[in-house]
Amino acid sequence: MRKILLFVVASHVSVALAQFSPGDLTRAHEEFEGMSHCADCHEVGKEISGMKCLTCHTEIKKGLDLKRGYHFVVSANNCVSCHKDHLGKDARITIVDRTRFDHTKTGFPLTGKHAAKACDDCHTTKFIRNPEIAKKPRKTSLGLNAACISCHEDKHRGLLGTDCNSCHTTSAWKPASNFDHSKTKFALVGKHRDLACNKCHTESTVESESRRSILGTKSFSDCTPCHKSAHTAKFASQTCTSCHVPTGWREVRERQFNHDVTNFKLRGKHAAVKCQQCHKVDAARGQTKLLKLPHDRCTDCHEDHHRGEFREKYSNDCSKCHNEDGFHPSTFTLVRHETSRFSLKGAHTAIPCGRCHNPSGNDRSLFHFSSLKCESCHKDQHGGQFKIMMGEVGCAKCHSSGDWKSITFDHSKTSFSLVGKHASTSCSGCHKPVGKTSVIQYKGVATNCASCHEEPHAKQFAVLGTTNCTPCHTTIAWTSLVFDHEKQSAFALTGAHKKVPCQACHKQERMGGKVVVRFKPLSTKCESCHAKKEMKNG
Repeated sequence: MRKILLFVVASHVSVALAQFSPGDLTRAHEEFEGMSHCADCHEVGKEISGMKCLTCHTEIKKGLDLKRGYHFVVSANNCVSCHKDHLGKDARITIVDRTRFDHTKTGFPLTGKHAAKACDDCHTTKFIRNPEIAKKPRKTSLGLNAACISCHEDKHRGLLGTDCNSCHTTSAWKPASNFDHSKTKFALVGKHRDLACNKCHTESTVESESRRSILGTKSFSDCTPCHKSAHTAKFASQTCTSCHVPTGWREVRERQFNHDVTNFKLRGKHAAVKCQQCHKVDAARGQTKLLKLPHDRCTDCHEDHHRGEFREKYSNDCSKCHNEDGFHPSTFTLVRHETSRFSLKGAHTAIPCGRCHNPSGNDRSLFHFSSLKCESCHKDQHGGQFKIMMGEVGCAKCHSSGDWKSITFDHSKTSFSLVGKHASTSCSGCHKPVGKTSVIQYKGVATNCASCHEEPHAKQFAVLGTTNCTPCHTTIAWTSLVFDHEKQSAFALTGAHKKVPCQACHKQERMGGKVVVRFKPLSTKCESCHAKKEMKNG
């Protein structure tokens, strides 16, 4: 019984102690251990409001009084919403998930490069500028300053103030994308706009030791402090800007330089040519050749496109056929072409020069021809069928330069004269391409009717397999017959037979799979055409 009583008393004491101290305080607060210090943090009979916390945490109280900072934004005077104690001596009493922490609420949003930084990269003792916070032994995220120079070195040594954002962004220190150079004494235009800053702003360009800033520059009253003249003393009396522009050294100011004062006036296409195309850079000396250039002949600058073909006739004087307005078209006229070996007539007058003088389309034109025959330029469309007949005359034997399709061929000189309907038939009606080639057959074409015309009589008039149409038909018209029934058949038409239409005797019937008119053999008996009449007794 005594043992049971001691256990109950001990249990009540343990519960009472738990009610007064739920656990050990963190080492930062260990000076407040013991029941005599409870009222230092706790209000009697109330929950902890946080007001007593500010008695010690004066740096937090200053932010709250100024109504700024993270503690003011999230929970003013409500410290216990994020901080818990009595969790043990080594417990972390700040209950904050760093991965979800909204840094915007601190008044310093993390943007650009700052967003990729770990918390401890910035929240470290070396960046704390508040001496009251810096001297405290515990680790803290307080005490940082939002000014750039509180963490970063001032590259400009205080000469440009502390507002780094006026030139730089958090994305990168370089380039200073917020900087507006047009607001300085030297606006950047042309090529200057593409230069890296340190090309002009170097340590060697500072004005004096008292103004050691990388933004110092040389004097820029003209170009020479930074650029070396490529013309030596030739243009010493003129400034660079009288001819050149910032967009490029080789881009000369329009209409600024008067080339007419030289011995070579710029006319036509020459007026649009860039200076450096004639005044080339001397690679050995790195200078532009602005000395007097030879210009007596076009070939002093231009390649002889004709490779000496006109050396003998025109002494390579390009102006005989060309001018400054353009190499094409040539000024060589049709009238002048009449003085050549080949006079342009008919369709040749409408042919572009290049079709004859540069048929391959390369850079090698041809003006001297070894032969002037048609076949030297034109392909023989007849596959050599008329080679013997053409002789020295060539294609002109049948064709003219006026029109290829207008021919003067005399068909009567062949073995087949064109008479009747044949005279009005087009050539292509009889002369067809051979096989799969495009060559039309002219020689060796058969002259019998059946080679061109379909035989409509199912070979009723064939002799040894061949039908001769001429005994009955003429070339005037198919229906114009010359058939003589008395001489060419065994049945002479006499009496009433002369008036009977052909089709009355010659009927249609099917022969050889098609319907044709029966001409032979045909019975000559009367009863084969006339019906019999029976005599009746009277």
